Amino acid sequence: MKARLRLSLIPFFLMIQGASAVMERGEYPWGTDLRSYYDEEMAKELGGIKWLLNLGPTGIRARIYPDKPEVLVVKYVFQDAKSPAKGLVEAEDVIAGANGKKFSTPHRFGRNLPGGGGWDGPMLELAGHIEDSQGKDGLLSLTVWPKGEKSGQKEVKIQLRQVGRFAETFPYNCKRSEMMLEELCDFMVMDYKSGNWKKENSFGGGPHGHAHQLLALMASGIPKYDRIIDSAVSGYYGKTYDPGGGGFQMWNWGFDGIVMGEQYLLTKDRKLLSAMESLAAAMPQGCHNGNGIYTHRSEINLRVTGRKPYASIAAISGLQMLGMSLFKEAGLPYDERLHHNIHQHYLNSTSPEAVNIAYAFGNADKLNDSDIAHRHAIIKLKDPKKGLSGRGPGYVCPTGMDGIGEYEIVWPTKADPRWKPTDWLEKEAATNILTEHSGDGPDIRRVDRNNPRYKFAPEPTKPYKTTRTGTHLAPVGMGALSHLIGGNETSWNYLGTHAANTCVLGPGNGFDGHAASNLHAFWSVLGAARSDQPEKLRGYFDMMKTFLILSETHNGGLILQPWGRDRPDCNSDTSYGPRILPTATGAILLSLGKQRLRITGAGGGAGARRPTSGLAPPVRKARPISAENIALLDDSLLKALAELNHSGSLKPIPVRITKARADVWLAKVESNWQLTFQALQGEKRASFNFAELASGDRAALAALAAGYRADDREAQAMAGLYAEISGDTSTADMFFAKAGEETVSALDAIFE
Repeated sequence: MKARLRLSLIPFFLMIQGASAVMERGEYPWGTDLRSYYDEEMAKELGGIKWLLNLGPTGIRARIYPDKPEVLVVKYVFQDAKSPAKGLVEAEDVIAGANGKKFSTPHRFGRNLPGGGGWDGPMLELAGHIEDSQGKDGLLSLTVWPKGEKSGQKEVKIQLRQVGRFAETFPYNCKRSEMMLEELCDFMVMDYKSGNWKKENSFGGGPHGHAHQLLALMASGIPKYDRIIDSAVSGYYGKTYDPGGGGFQMWNWGFDGIVMGEQYLLTKDRKLLSAMESLAAAMPQGCHNGNGIYTHRSEINLRVTGRKPYASIAAISGLQMLGMSLFKEAGLPYDERLHHNIHQHYLNSTSPEAVNIAYAFGNADKLNDSDIAHRHAIIKLKDPKKGLSGRGPGYVCPTGMDGIGEYEIVWPTKADPRWKPTDWLEKEAATNILTEHSGDGPDIRRVDRNNPRYKFAPEPTKPYKTTRTGTHLAPVGMGALSHLIGGNETSWNYLGTHAANTCVLGPGNGFDGHAASNLHAFWSVLGAARSDQPEKLRGYFDMMKTFLILSETHNGGLILQPWGRDRPDCNSDTSYGPRILPTATGAILLSLGKQRLRITGAGGGAGARRPTSGLAPPVRKARPISAENIALLDDSLLKALAELNHSGSLKPIPVRITKARADVWLAKVESNWQLTFQALQGEKRASFNFAELASGDRAALAALAAGYRADDREAQAMAGLYAEISGDTSTADMFFAKAGEETVSALDAIFE
């Protein structure tokens, strides 16, 4: 019997369950406190500076609730003299529309949303009304339900500044952009000079806060900031970089390389050269044997201290590579092998559809037999005087395993669940890499497999056709810049443009990512600006314009909005600088029109691309489906796939999922939601829980089921629904046509 989607039950579920589109986790993010000096007024009434939605320069902070995602509930109104809404709107009032139009789209929260997410719904609609008002007389009319009472609906008129509209070519040739850029830079300079929440005459916000603000001021090209820029840059004069030093210094190295590279290209300041030479020499030692894989701490420091390393972080590698690309552009020394190794990691993480980086780089294991995959082991020498690097712990032994004598394997052991055969230690001794260790005794060494038959991803021979985006776009944006700056080979330009297009397809995902949402936003903006798809780039900038409008506060600068999706309490921007970090992101976006730095388009070529005005012909917008109905669809899809499994129908039909680097086929479906996929060539398998799969993966599986059941109209309808959820309305309409009018008409109740 075929597993069928129970369309007749959908209206029943709609009646008994709310059409909530907001995906919250307890009181996160609304209960999170911000470390924001400029918003301290809130703390007196709310018991803290709560992470609420900023409604542009109105002076209003609001929240969205799951049971009413199409309206904004006011939680605080600033009472200072600059607040336009003071005395006109109160806490617990509900804003249901603006300028005579009710909000019509519910907001969504969550990761991997179809079509991206972040600020869709009433916020997006409000941003358009704010721009309309500020482009005319500045008068914004809000439809307000006092204390939530719809029967008392009234129109409240708020006077905003008259600043004009953004140009159709924003952020290029745009007077509004130039004015806002200077205002944001003025705010950063005011904060730099102040000592109200940090040391005066310093950039707050940690390494990325310092670099982002300094780069934004440099990119502005406004002469009045030169003294502060020169003062900050002088801090790099004579600086030395010690691979054995402690702390999370790999971030600093990456940002320092970019700042110094850009400043040298601007000014040819020779006082920077000694620091740049020191950094170029240290960079390969920050990772293991110059392999280009970095974590927070230097590899040498980890080996000297015996600390266990944190996970590898692609964004740090991206920063190092970009610094080297700028050094190359300037004709200064850099480590070519390290530069190429990081390039290779980007290649290994790339598919024809996108540059796929979640947190760490991918590897090339998919291109190789499992018996030569990268591995490492920890050994204990019988004679600790052998196998020495000559430079101390953390460095590679130049003679490898030759002559090290007897040893025992300390790790891995068969008691470790990660254990794999270690016969490669003896068989491949001539090519293995030996590293001197410390912390566990002078006789401990690390051995890394370096099989010469191991193949890496090949160079592209033609441009990619980018069709997907991602949710951790900082390293992707850095990769775009790193490959397009420095006069690199044609294949590097192909990869750089592919990375840029991966960014440009996901404006709603720009703030998504782990730990620091503005790290991702800042670099994905710069990456997207290198796209060679002008219509997509125009749409991207129009979406990012909304970020500027909504995040602008009534008393200066921008503020962190609760739309960068991460695990609760993992976004460090809330404490590092919820005002200055988004302000720097906004400023770098607006500075693109100046094209003054290499990262903002100076130097011609791909960096000089500008989007055309106007948008591409409209594609039908995906209709929202509630989380409850998606759960019902998931249940039906799993049953359909399980039936195919039980009937022995599953065959090696290619399917693409984000967790695989190449096409795979669905080989097995288990009762506990586990799906097993197998490589199209060979026997390599991997299992994933259905709940771990992204919306695009589920759409691919629904399409697979529809292919097996080509005569089943409900299977076609289900594939159409999943395509709609993933935002691919063209594919959705194709499946709906196969399902027929009668079946499709029953779907109307599913959509919100």
